[in-house]
Amino acid sequence: MTLLPPHKTKIVCTIGPASDSSAMIVQMIEAGMNVARLNFSHGDFPGHGEVIKKIRAAADKAGKRIAIIADLPGPKMRIGHFAEEPIHLRRGDQFILTSDEISGKKERVSITLKTLPQAVRPDNILFLADGLVELRVDKVEGADIICTVRVGGELRSGKGLNIPGIDLGVSVFTPRDRECMQFALEHGVDAVSQSFVNSGTDIEEVRRAAREMGYRPFIIAKIERARARDNIDEILAVADGIMVARGDLGVEIPIEQIAVAQKFITRRANLHGRPVITATQMLMSMTRNRRPTRAEATDVANAILDGTDCVMLSEESAMGDYPLESVQMLAKIAEATEPHRPPRHYDRALECLSGPVPQASMVDSITRGVEHIIDELKNIAAVLAPTASGHTARSLSRFRLPTW
Repeated sequence: MTLLPPHKTKIVCTIGPASDSSAMIVQMIEAGMNVARLNFSHGDFPGHGEVIKKIRAAADKAGKRIAIIADLPGPKMRIGHFAEEPIHLRRGDQFILTSDEISGKKERVSITLKTLPQAVRPDNILFLADGLVELRVDKVEGADIICTVRVGGELRSGKGLNIPGIDLGVSVFTPRDRECMQFALEHGVDAVSQSFVNSGTDIEEVRRAAREMGYRPFIIAKIERARARDNIDEILAVADGIMVARGDLGVEIPIEQIAVAQKFITRRANLHGRPVITATQMLMSMTRNRRPTRAEATDVANAILDGTDCVMLSEESAMGDYPLESVQMLAKIAEATEPHRPPRHYDRALECLSGPVPQASMVDSITRGVEHIIDELKNIAAVLAPTASGHTARSLSRFRLPTW
């Protein structure tokens, strides 16, 4: 019997109302959860503090090491609270977004960015709920943005609002992010993920703030803007890891380009030796169904074949009916897929040793040598990588070695 896990792909689970009990967290760990994600866009500090305690206790009980990611809200615009939900919007309906603080109804809801009425113009296109609902701005009257529904759908409180192509001049690392990060780091989280990153400067600002607090967390850049995709090498040079956040990215760029963008971002992360998390709607149908669609299972497998380090559950584990089954399904797909990664497929990561960006380092050369030795000898059982920062181990992992 082997003590090694059945797969190398890590499973990230968002913890929410469906999964925040101690019993469920233990079950999810035993099913294959490696990383717990806390979404600081929702909930409050006391609630997050309790969940952190539960995760640590559950990990001790299961005898596993579980990392915790604090996902910072960033400058994401959201709609406010509905008195009754969900509401259903139909094509042609009038729907009003307002900067006034109101209890939302089916025809009107508040927004978090109070300056938005001054920023939008008639005929601007707005997206709600990761693009599921599409609105066209008709006119602005004071605090109200009066819109026509172009694509209808179900809407709930707190859903995101996107306006592709419009720079609202808002800082990526907000005062609220600073508060959330300080709380999270004081409570022992292992990593923070910054939302809506545009450039490497945004990550440097987060790192600076963490150092001022006396911490050096693992910092993940969420790639969910077109500018972040275009600046991916600059971001990878300063981030510790990245997340391909396909929800907002799929609104910022045409949805038909998402697959190519995901592959491009993953490849660049492999080249730089940075861990990459593939996120959003991996098993979305399992929010309500016990089994995923064939397309979802294929999506997860292809992300693994393309070189992702982690696959992530969002709504599926946070508020779905089958959080445990969703973790089990990701684990099964990873175990079934990894043996079929093409031999030497990740040689492309070795471009870093010959291409101009990034320049090869001593660690690059050493880890490439290890990869060649393993390929030649075939019978190596495991590789030990002494490391203080984790950089050497991460550099090795990008080659997806057939051994451990």
